[in-house]
Amino acid sequence: MTRLGLDDGADLEDDDWNDEYDLDGEFDGEDADRSFRDDADAANLERENAGDDEEAEARRQVDAELEMNLRRAELHHVELELKLVQSEEEVRNAKEALQKAEAEREAFQRRAHQAWEDVGVAEKLIEDERARREEEDAARGLAERQAKAILRADEWRQKGNEAYRLGNSLDAERHYKDAIDTLESCGITLEEPSHLTLRTNRAAALMALGRMRDALTECELVLEINPCNVRALSRAGNCCVKLGDLAAARKHVDGISLSPDATDEDLNAALEQHQKIITASVERDRLVGNDAYRNGDYLEALRWYDAAIDAGKEAKETESVKTIKVGLHTNRAAANLMIGKPLPAAEDCCAALRLDGTHTKAQVRLARCLLQLGDFVEARQEANDVIARANAELQSKAEAKNVLRDVEIAEGAMTDVGEALKRAEITTRCGADADPAFDVHAAATKALDDLDVAMVIAPAVPDFITLRAEALRLVGKIEEAQAIVNGKKSVNARRKALEVRLQFDLGNVTSCVEAGEHVVDLLQMLPALRAAEEKNKKREEAGGDANENENDDEDENEDEAALAELASIPDPEGLSQLLDRANKVSEFKDEGRDAFFQGNHQHALAMYQESLLMAKGAPMLEGLFLSNICACEQALGRFADALSSAGTAVSIAPTFVKAHSRLATLYTELDMLSDAEAAYKTMMKLPLEGSEEAQARTNLKAVSARAKNSRPVNWCKLLGVDAAATAADPSIKKAYRQLALTHHPDKAGRGGVSARVAAARAEMSSKLFKLVGEAQRILTNPTEKAKWATAKARADRQDAYASSRSTYSDPFDSGAYSHYDFQQRTSSTGRQSSHWASEFYADDESDDDYYGI
Repeated sequence: MTRLGLDDGADLEDDDWNDEYDLDGEFDGEDADRSFRDDADAANLERENAGDDEEAEARRQVDAELEMNLRRAELHHVELELKLVQSEEEVRNAKEALQKAEAEREAFQRRAHQAWEDVGVAEKLIEDERARREEEDAARGLAERQAKAILRADEWRQKGNEAYRLGNSLDAERHYKDAIDTLESCGITLEEPSHLTLRTNRAAALMALGRMRDALTECELVLEINPCNVRALSRAGNCCVKLGDLAAARKHVDGISLSPDATDEDLNAALEQHQKIITASVERDRLVGNDAYRNGDYLEALRWYDAAIDAGKEAKETESVKTIKVGLHTNRAAANLMIGKPLPAAEDCCAALRLDGTHTKAQVRLARCLLQLGDFVEARQEANDVIARANAELQSKAEAKNVLRDVEIAEGAMTDVGEALKRAEITTRCGADADPAFDVHAAATKALDDLDVAMVIAPAVPDFITLRAEALRLVGKIEEAQAIVNGKKSVNARRKALEVRLQFDLGNVTSCVEAGEHVVDLLQMLPALRAAEEKNKKREEAGGDANENENDDEDENEDEAALAELASIPDPEGLSQLLDRANKVSEFKDEGRDAFFQGNHQHALAMYQESLLMAKGAPMLEGLFLSNICACEQALGRFADALSSAGTAVSIAPTFVKAHSRLATLYTELDMLSDAEAAYKTMMKLPLEGSEEAQARTNLKAVSARAKNSRPVNWCKLLGVDAAATAADPSIKKAYRQLALTHHPDKAGRGGVSARVAAARAEMSSKLFKLVGEAQRILTNPTEKAKWATAKARADRQDAYASSRSTYSDPFDSGAYSHYDFQQRTSSTGRQSSHWASEFYADDESDDDYYGI
């Protein structure tokens, strides 16, 4: 029981348990039952003890069997250990035997390899000996063949020389080639001087046969061996000349002078050859230039003529070279004339005549150049000289006669057109009453036609350009007139006077005053000019010579050139008055601008009105000052007057962007949105800058959106009355009467403005007169005014609603119209802050670079 782990005290535990749960004898009637249970427990205990003994026996048997198995395994392990020791001993013995065998094998391998190398060495010795013997035999055979070839080649050379001396170049070339082939076939490299002579001789024969390319190849083969070979260099240079490669020819000839083998004779020949190359180069360029001229490519012809003349500078001055140079200068003059450059053409003609004073073609072309330069006296003299020459060519004489005819036409056109334009200028200043029979526009148009004919003959005459610009100005094409003289230096007083007038017409007052500084000294001589004219007139009436008593009038002779310059100016009195007007306009403009910035808009308005009168006859200036007047009137709250000024400015100067902008802004501020939309669309058609176009596009979009709300015209602002005024307020009728009187179409020419301004203002006044009448009708009728106020309030609400729902800020509220901020114009008098006024006006003054103001 102990081995099985049973405890003998178990019965005691049961008894203890029974004692522990004894109920103090309260169930004495159950003693029999307790005895029965005790017997049963004893029987159970005996059975358990018997079972424990059997289990113990079974375990002893198992333990004995396991012990036996352990002993057997240990014996088997010992047996295997012994066998393992024996096998390891056998392995060690086998390894030792293997190592010994491998060592023997490696030794045999080394000996076998060495033996094989000995075989290779023996074979190589045999092969080298065989090759040496073959080379010796081949060299002996080659030497024999080369010796025979040299002898044979020398025979061919002698035959070639003999044939060349006899002039049989074909046989000579063939013999030289046979000699070369004979040597090369035997492996002889042609590098000995005698061998190179064969090639140079063959090159000479090939040149005689005209085979320049093959001859050049032979020379180049020689130069690869000996770059200093004089014969090869000389003949290569000749070949290049014939082939047209003059740069290569010059390179070869220059190589002769650097060759240490060159003799004095060679150097002299090289110099002659160099001159031939230069002559060939000049002639080639001349012919190519002539081809380009015949094809009408005058710029290409000039390029080749320039190259030929530059190359000819190195040529020796021989008669043939001189003749070529004369032709080159004459041809280049013709090309320059064709592209409208008479001055360099005249220089070429003079260069040709210095080389050959009898070259009539150059002299005739010089006369043509002088004609195109406006030097009619010299042109006539050169042409007459050609006609008077007995040995002159008939073609040259005929061309000289044509030059004389063209001189007469050009001189006549210059005189007639110049006098007609002077008369037109005086008539323009004094008015049609001064010369009723003279039509300025017709005279200027005829002058343009006459100049078209004359400028075909002489297109580059500066005086013709001046006269053409004067005529264009008189027919109203100011920009075109400015374009043809822009960037060209003033050549005389007439051109300077034209620049003064053009700058004034274009509205560039500052530039006008600056240009006038060049003629102001001449204009101060006006009394002297008139006195001289009066004196000459009296002398002519007395039958005397206007040039007599020259020695007594030395002071007048000193000023003769200046008086002639002054006399050439059209209407110098008018020019002097124009400069005075320009100076006053500049002063008034500056004073008006300063007054505007200081908030003195009434004084600024007066200054600009004075400037408008001074600018009479200059549409650009009139448009500019009308635009500035509009700014002043708008700043004073006189919107009807401002609308009239802006509309007139647009009509007078349709390309003035600021006038269009102000007109559109006024329409917008007066809620005349359809008119504002049309004004912006018209403005968009003008050439605008990027920022101007973007702003105009934004404003047009905003105005178009507001126009959909059927907003009525702001009649109160148009009349300049308080929006709170009742229908019976006398200020409405007073404002109406004043505006109706001011803007009556019959009053458009008030104030001494030009006829053009009066006509434009009359057209605008017709519209304003109707608008003012409509404003008076609505504002003095309580019912109509109530309807108008209701419609205006509805439009305001719609605008506010649209503004709140838009994804972008309304340009009327957020600054797109910051120059015309409605909130800054709340007083009934129309006064604005000086800050707004300066911003509004500053944009106008930013146009200084555009119109010069």
